[in-house]
Amino acid sequence: MVIDNQQEVQTITLNGTNYSLNLREIETFMQQCDLFMDANQNEFDTMTQIISDQLIDNANANTSVPELRAQLKFLREVSFLLRCMLSPAGPTSKY
Repeated sequence: MVIDNQQEVQTITLNGTNYSLNLREIETFMQQCDLFMDANQNEFDTMTQIISDQLIDNANANTSVPELRAQLKFLREVSFLLRCMLSPAGPTSKY
């Protein structure tokens, strides 16, 4: 993966495909989350854990283990992404 640093939009190249990462959209996401929860690393972890628990507890009896595994792994990766991507900036942060 290659990240091209720009002011508000960064380009990420993954498997030969370019994707735009818009920092304004991330800011908007954080603001929207802040309307119904404390938008920070711990709360994102808590929210994804709650969703995981709900997924497991309310899964249809016919849902296969591979289906649940993929969904739970996705939530874990989303939690990891948010935790890493939205870490509080310190005075020496270069991000």
